[in-house]
Amino acid sequence: MAEFFIGRQPILDRDMQLYAYELLFRSGQQGNQAGTPDDDFATSQVITTAFTDIGLDKLVRDKFAFVNVPYRFIVEPDLLPMDPDQVVLELLESVQIDDAVVAGIETLHKRGFTIALDDFIYSRDYDRVLPYVDLIKIDITQFPPEQWATEVARARHYGCRVLAEKVETQEEYARLRALKVDYYQGYFFARPSVVAGQRIASSKLSLLQLLAGINDPDIELEELQRLISKDVGISVKSLNYVNSAASGLNRKVESIHEAIIYLGRNTIRSWVTLIIMASVDDKPDELMIMALVRARFCEMLAARLGRERQDRYFTVGLFSVLDSLLDAPLEEIIEPMSLPGSMQKALLRHEGEKGAMLRLAMDMEFGFAGDEDFAGVGTDELADMHLEALSWADDSFAGMAMH
Repeated sequence: MAEFFIGRQPILDRDMQLYAYELLFRSGQQGNQAGTPDDDFATSQVITTAFTDIGLDKLVRDKFAFVNVPYRFIVEPDLLPMDPDQVVLELLESVQIDDAVVAGIETLHKRGFTIALDDFIYSRDYDRVLPYVDLIKIDITQFPPEQWATEVARARHYGCRVLAEKVETQEEYARLRALKVDYYQGYFFARPSVVAGQRIASSKLSLLQLLAGINDPDIELEELQRLISKDVGISVKSLNYVNSAASGLNRKVESIHEAIIYLGRNTIRSWVTLIIMASVDDKPDELMIMALVRARFCEMLAARLGRERQDRYFTVGLFSVLDSLLDAPLEEIIEPMSLPGSMQKALLRHEGEKGAMLRLAMDMEFGFAGDEDFAGVGTDELADMHLEALSWADDSFAGMAMH
């Protein structure tokens, strides 16, 4: 595979349910520069990779895929050989509206494509294409908050649905939701809603205590078994996983004791930790899928580098969202967990090799991977690992019936 990365950013609806993913191309050798290579090449790589090499179903499942389309792909619609039922075409703000663009947009609209205007700031040039536009994306950082209502109303005037992008806080989401914005893009759902002096909610405190016990490095097998078994829901889900194809076992397991024996305490601890975290029901599924992608990517990279205790790399990725999951400072959450110092430093300050891997996994959510190899692992191999982690996370989350 060429040295590039497909970034996959979730788009949620008003109820924080997944609506779509935007697929973004980034060059592995250009750091955070999305503009090089040019937009035509970026779009062709997304199309080739997502629709041919990987398969759209593996990247977005049954949701919509948002794809940026620059000038050439609009004026030559036959360059977009994709199913219009699952694709939203984003007209980039850099595209100059001329007769060829208007004709291309009209053709794509007639073929059944949903058309979106990206980073929309009104000008009279758009009047010719707005009759064919279904959705307007508003970059909220381009306007002061007091102007958001005006911009949303303007989009509504043209009969378009509204997507707010670069929504980074729960407060911004709440304000936009009050304006009845339809869709939201940004990492507001992956940021903690922490108020100064706020304590962990009692409903989540028991989960934290269980997480601390399960992840005690000195825990005895019998105590691990007792902690897992005392919660009926967690026990049932754990056994369901162990007896699924995902575990790789060729025999039926009927008890937590057997599960620990056959899978090993580190493996069962990782999966029980995941089940505990997924039991928090007031957060969007995408938060757990993000945690799974980070966890699996770190674990795979550790395996590739021949590191021991790969389960700890997995746990670092998984725990990186605990502050958002429990709405409390990460320092307060991991304090009672007796985690090894290297894991604490990785989570709190992205220090050490584990921290560097976590930082890399987080960067790749945006399609960024820095300018250099990671400890001798090339950027093309990192791209493959990340795509595999995405697919694995989606399958694992769905297969464990955690919705």
